[in-house]
Amino acid sequence: MAVITVKELQALGAADNGQRISMGNSLYGTVRAGSDGVVSVYVVWRYRVAGKKREIPVGTWKDKGGLSLQALRAKRDALAVEHKEGVDPIERNATKKLKIEADAVEAHELQLDRIEVLAEKQARLTVRALFDFWSGIELKNRCDGGFEARRAFERDVFPLIGDLAVADVKKAHIQSVVDTMMQRDVVRMTKRVLSDLRQMFGFALDRDYVEADPTARIKKAKIGPDGERDRVLSEAELMVFLKKIATAGMAETSQCALLLQMATITRIGETLAARWEHVDFERRQWVLPDTKNGKAHTIWLSDFALRQFERLRDITGMTEWVFPNSKLNGPLDPKTVTKQVADRQREPGGQLVGRTKLIDALMLAGGQWRPHDLRRTGASEMATLGALPDVIEKCLNHTEENKMKRIYQRAQYEGPMREAWKLWGDRLDLLSNKPNNVLVLRAA
Repeated sequence: MAVITVKELQALGAADNGQRISMGNSLYGTVRAGSDGVVSVYVVWRYRVAGKKREIPVGTWKDKGGLSLQALRAKRDALAVEHKEGVDPIERNATKKLKIEADAVEAHELQLDRIEVLAEKQARLTVRALFDFWSGIELKNRCDGGFEARRAFERDVFPLIGDLAVADVKKAHIQSVVDTMMQRDVVRMTKRVLSDLRQMFGFALDRDYVEADPTARIKKAKIGPDGERDRVLSEAELMVFLKKIATAGMAETSQCALLLQMATITRIGETLAARWEHVDFERRQWVLPDTKNGKAHTIWLSDFALRQFERLRDITGMTEWVFPNSKLNGPLDPKTVTKQVADRQREPGGQLVGRTKLIDALMLAGGQWRPHDLRRTGASEMATLGALPDVIEKCLNHTEENKMKRIYQRAQYEGPMREAWKLWGDRLDLLSNKPNNVLVLRAA
């Protein structure tokens, strides 16, 4: 049959299975009968290229569910047009297949490049960003949720290497953090920060953000013993200090900061972070909303402490901060006052270029002292004046270590705390105003 018809295709049955039939115009089909009795015809188109016979699949005819005879002939006509224009349909299909394969390879390589770029970006993670990542996964499991670690890093790590890429951090960078902290003689805190740095870089090492741990060769044992400072100024030293501070060449705000810290037994960082919105002159209250233990702390202001705020109000009262920095956009860095104190307690020949010449202006008989020693001195003096230990601990804003006591001890200490601050403030007034007539108290 030269040209097959639809009726002839429909007449095919199981007995015709495997028969090859001519369908006209170089279309040829192979009859296939399924086990379900459905008959289909697999159709190819034959053509010649350079005298060689070739054939290409066109499709499969089925009475229902396959290509119609008309559709098969339309595909044959389209292929014939291509062939007439010099395009070999088989080569074209092969080229198309190769292109698909090449596109797949290119897509795979592109994906690998993206992975590499992502890896590079991860490797260029900054120390600050790494801390945030580490904190979100591991520090959240600490009892304080990582609050103290973040506080320490904000103070001592980020200012030096916070914006440095993790992959670029070397031993020298970590050593600079340690050395800077040790200038403040905070041995225990330095070891704690080093330990956290070591844990953080171990976390980074596990994730291939770094090739080596830059903290590995810095030993805690070389930092120094863990013994806490116990320097407490005697009342004789306090009288000298209260005289010397006015002539030590310090800014009036720095003088007020030290006197205020001593009178309220706060930390120097908490003192310098004070905002005017948290100072209530009428109620004689100063609120510290953000403290080391994460809880707000309310301080009753003695006459001595209140006078410091009154002096400061005339100087910085128009700003947001009680101790604003030079740009007026934040508080003064605690290291500023600490350095001023250290500069005024140097041995002869210890003057630094560009620093004060008054190198002995704050020297005291008991040896070198630091701002935090004023806090310890105030607490010690409160005890000498009769304040109870639990009350002093509340004034210091220490957290009760005993969990059961912390939960069930509901006693309020506002009255006793106010009395403790008043006793200490009155004593400071006495030591300041009439030192020649004051009997020096000695701890029992």
